Amino acid sequence: MGNSTLSRSRRALAANPALDVTVIAPATNQSGTGDSFNTGPIDVSPAATASAFPATAVAGFPADTIFYGVTHALPAPPDLVVSGINQGQNVGDLTELSGTVGAGLTAARLGIPAIAVSTAFGADLDYGEAATYTAALVERSRRSRALRARLAPAKEPTALVLNVNFPTCTTGETRGVVVVPLGQITTITGYAPGAGTLVVPEVQSLPPFEIDCQAPASDGFANDLEALRAGFATVTPLGANLGGVTRPLKAFRVLEGLPF
Repeated sequence: MGNSTLSRSRRALAANPALDVTVIAPATNQSGTGDSFNTGPIDVSPAATASAFPATAVAGFPADTIFYGVTHALPAPPDLVVSGINQGQNVGDLTELSGTVGAGLTAARLGIPAIAVSTAFGADLDYGEAATYTAALVERSRRSRALRARLAPAKEPTALVLNVNFPTCTTGETRGVVVVPLGQITTITGYAPGAGTLVVPEVQSLPPFEIDCQAPASDGFANDLEALRAGFATVTPLGANLGGVTRPLKAFRVLEGLPF
């Protein structure tokens, strides 16, 4: 996450006087590092966001910032972790490589619910919608006991991550927010006869970097890849190990109506 995107998300959250915001972030860009972490010494130093808000820079992976913050820097575990806003979508299979999602997963494994936020690549990146939505989502979590219970079930040792992705539209605009499951970039839909005893896989691919915010609207989307490609922001609940979420998606549909 760049300093400018960090500052944007921090400003949106700090505008809420009911929140106590602490910024602990990697010292350098850590895109593509997943949930990797260090077991040796790491350098930790005072820093500041682009808007001069006090922060702590950790010379390590995104997961290192979570471990350091929760086990050392903060007097008590936070109620919620916000990771991002990241530059570049983290949908489908890409979530396995995402440092932004990796930080969220690390928090979830420690029992702390998290929100991982990304804005899709594009010529003119604008983090305003994602920042506004994230601030509204955090406030909804603060005010809603029911949502907090869904994100951190009392009988479970781990919490959930809400993986949020906003499109970058070259034409048109973001068409709404949908709660959808995680997709796959490439799937096998069947097999066709080949030469002799061979069979040939029939492959369907959904390139994650192609977005058309004016594509024909669908009545519903099977996954986050389909929705983001059609110009919708996506919210995908993730288990602490990218596994399935036991609660039905409809339990999170209320998040579709938050402002952006």
